[in-house]
Amino acid sequence: MKKIILALTLFALSLAGCSAVEEVNRSVGYTSDAVSYINDASQWAEQLPQLAQDAANDPQAQEKLSQELDRVQQSIADFGQVEVPGFAQGLHSQLTGYNESLNAQVDQLQQRIEAGEFTPELLQNSEVMQSIQNIRGLMDQFQQLGQ
Repeated sequence: MKKIILALTLFALSLAGCSAVEEVNRSVGYTSDAVSYINDASQWAEQLPQLAQDAANDPQAQEKLSQELDRVQQSIADFGQVEVPGFAQGLHSQLTGYNESLNAQVDQLQQRIEAGEFTPELLQNSEVMQSIQNIRGLMDQFQQLGQ
């Protein structure tokens, strides 16, 4: 009887250990995904002003800008699908709020491009860059989660 209890106890402990390891792996994976996403946002912030300037007078550049904005929206959607560990819920909610705002602003820019009403000032006067800056501002907090 003692052997059965010992075996069940060891089995239960091994399952708990696997669960803890899985949770750590999910946490590290989420943190890595979040940092990668924020790095992508930093790249958008660097690229979008020049793309907008080029798009002012060049239909091909407008198409490239539109494609980049589509890519931004796809990245937002993809990141929205990641599994969030419990300890990161608050920070993830903050990032999700910024993402929703960015997505809406990108939609507005896309509509203006499609209507032939795009100017570089639209990007400058929109809150796209501020939303990206807000996203970038979360980098340190996400990096601390990974430590």
